[in-house]
Amino acid sequence: MEEIEQSKNVKFECPNCGVISQDKVIFLCNTCEQEKLIYREGVYMCPSCLKPGENFECMDCESKEVKMSLKE
Repeated sequence: MEEIEQSKNVKFECPNCGVISQDKVIFLCNTCEQEKLIYREGVYMCPSCLKPGENFECMDCESKEVKMSLKE
């Protein structure tokens, strides 16, 4: 399995666990595969959606409400 480079420009926030590291996030999308994510300007995007993904699951609590945002 190909490892995707960890982004330094985005953060992931789980409603239950708070801010979590990218390696605690599973990418979920019904149309895109993780290997096909586009890395653009520090943000991973779905090639089908062409917008920052909201398709993430927390590996700790299994919440599918994980949000990705740009770090400030």
